[in-house]
Amino acid sequence: MTKDGRPSLINDIRLFCGSRHSYLEKHEEAHAYGRRIAWFLNGEGFSLGAYQSLYLFFDPSLEPGTVQVTDRGGDWWQRYTDVGVSPKFPNVPDAEECVIRGTFKALMAIRPDQTDVVRKADAIVREHGENLRFLLKRHESRKCTVDISFNIGAKPNPSYLFVTSIDKASGAYAEAEPVPLRFYAEAFDLAGTVKVNDFIAVEPNKSFRAQLITSRYKTPLTINPATFIDRTARPAMSQLVRRRG
Repeated sequence: MTKDGRPSLINDIRLFCGSRHSYLEKHEEAHAYGRRIAWFLNGEGFSLGAYQSLYLFFDPSLEPGTVQVTDRGGDWWQRYTDVGVSPKFPNVPDAEECVIRGTFKALMAIRPDQTDVVRKADAIVREHGENLRFLLKRHESRKCTVDISFNIGAKPNPSYLFVTSIDKASGAYAEAEPVPLRFYAEAFDLAGTVKVNDFIAVEPNKSFRAQLITSRYKTPLTINPATFIDRTARPAMSQLVRRRG
């Protein structure tokens, strides 16, 4: 998409330790934090440059807490940034928090001009965790606003696709039964077109890749508005996110 060097929205943060090709094992909440803050920042229009994916390598040869931004990357769409950790890492009591702090510091180091945006994202992601939702689609009908969103669970907790409705006359907010996802990113393939008539229908995207993924689900998602459950409080939600942009 931006192989020619144009800016790209961030859409992934991956964590490595031991070798540059070895994912950090366990610490699932830290992995989820990275994905959540990446997508929240995506909704804020945040870019690292031409590349979409930030690869963080936690390096015990560096002074703990230091960040080295590099130009290393096997492909145009990703770059490594090195974060210093204790020589005993990851076998330290605060390993998860160390990774989360390191992720935050790396983003601050790469975009020092966007510190307020990164601080805001960090605070919201930390506060809401897996309850934070990421807005995929918004459909306006004469009577209601329908939002399609997803959350990002920390393994072994699943992620879900959410369909919600806001009545334009009363302001009442309601939710359909959430749809468990095999992987959170499959929400992008499931949420293609939204149609509102007597029922709310969410049709999948029509690409070949999307068809392969959504064949594992019952599609289109067809929901009777009468089955929606009224909620008194609305969840924390990102701005509209884009897989490509």
